[in-house]
Amino acid sequence: MIQMTVAECIAYVEAHLEVRYATSNRAYTSGRDISPVGDVNHSFGCAQPNVEVAFSIMNKASAGWAVNAILGDFHKGEGRILLTMPYKRRPWGVGAGSKGSWNNSRIQWEVLEPSGHTYAGGTMIGYDVQKNEAYFQRMWKMLVCWNVYVAHKLGFTADTINDHAESYRAGMGGNHADMGHWLPKHGQSMDTLRENVRAILNNQFEEGNDMTEKEVLAIVQKAIAEEKKKGRYATIDDVPSSYRPTIQRLMDAKVLAGYDGGKDGNIATVEDNTILVDETFCRIVVVLDRAGVLKLPEVKKEAGQV
Repeated sequence: MIQMTVAECIAYVEAHLEVRYATSNRAYTSGRDISPVGDVNHSFGCAQPNVEVAFSIMNKASAGWAVNAILGDFHKGEGRILLTMPYKRRPWGVGAGSKGSWNNSRIQWEVLEPSGHTYAGGTMIGYDVQKNEAYFQRMWKMLVCWNVYVAHKLGFTADTINDHAESYRAGMGGNHADMGHWLPKHGQSMDTLRENVRAILNNQFEEGNDMTEKEVLAIVQKAIAEEKKKGRYATIDDVPSSYRPTIQRLMDAKVLAGYDGGKDGNIATVEDNTILVDETFCRIVVVLDRAGVLKLPEVKKEAGQV
């Protein structure tokens, strides 16, 4: 999972984003806009990693398709995003399905694939997973960040992040396999993409926000308890030796009573009863004792005691 904040995703995308509209494409020149409520992720459907090549194919009046962005150049480094149409310009990406078209409601982009494989129908032939792992990981980071960026910018949630194959299953697009034919080869899926984007949008990776409410409450309660204990002595053994004789006399005379019963459960046992006296109390009673003001009742000795 890509563990980044929304702000980090925005910064990452903007560092790799270039605006260059495909002004010759008829989807662009139509001027038709939509109000996006989600997005559709496409893979290019051929072994072509170069953004410039993909853009040149799209930037023609004869092109029968159009998307709002192209993600590629991952063979050269971290990758690049080319914004090819305004965010709200209606794309020609999924076609029509039995219930309509997500072209009317979702921003869309192409994700370019590495070189070295071919296709038979919607199946990759000769795709080398190990060789392409580094390419894929760079692509995946950009894809997660880009989906976060657009969802945050346009105000939709991870629930309406989909791919072309899902548009078909929803009856909102033509029958294509992308991106489910590629992502699982590297242990990912549209579900893991949505999960990762959702976690980032929900601030799961913000500093200090990775704990549950119960864990935070436990830390607060511990801090309060520690604060209460500052300068307090739990038992007679914890009391500094200079104060201990006076505190011992108070306990023996039953003027200072403990609680909890100590180790043996008997509150009459002085040594290990909980008293929780603080520094100020100890100083006051010791001063009074040394001044002869502290008058305590005589403690009767049991038979055999000296």
